[in-house]
Amino acid sequence: MTATYTPRSEWLILQWHRATVAAGVLCIQRCDNCQLWRHPPRRYCPACQAAASSFEPVAGNGTIISFAVSHRSLDPGWQERVPFVTLVVELDEGPRVLAATDLDPAHASIGTRVALRSEARGEDFALLWADPTPDR
Repeated sequence: MTATYTPRSEWLILQWHRATVAAGVLCIQRCDNCQLWRHPPRRYCPACQAAASSFEPVAGNGTIISFAVSHRSLDPGWQERVPFVTLVVELDEGPRVLAATDLDPAHASIGTRVALRSEARGEDFALLWADPTPDR
């Protein structure tokens, strides 16, 4: 794949990307008070309104709950992969994340179990990839 566009994240999203890159695995924000997992990162917990939180590693396993098939790309780095699938994955811990996948669009389906892995793109960005798990 040729070089792809890498967005410049800010504030809490940047902290999330940096935590994921540093850990080498997907990290999700967790409330230090009530332990609620939340994504995207937020300043205050929606359950208890506490401000204290941390980014903690998660197993990265989840279920496809939605997906979109792209038949063209404005980013030359993705053009060779057309058509490609972008997934919404509900993690076993609860939050939902977006992920890229090498799944053939004909084999992408809601309910498929996937394992997520992070791919560092520099120090400030991690791309999430989803691979089908063997029990699919």
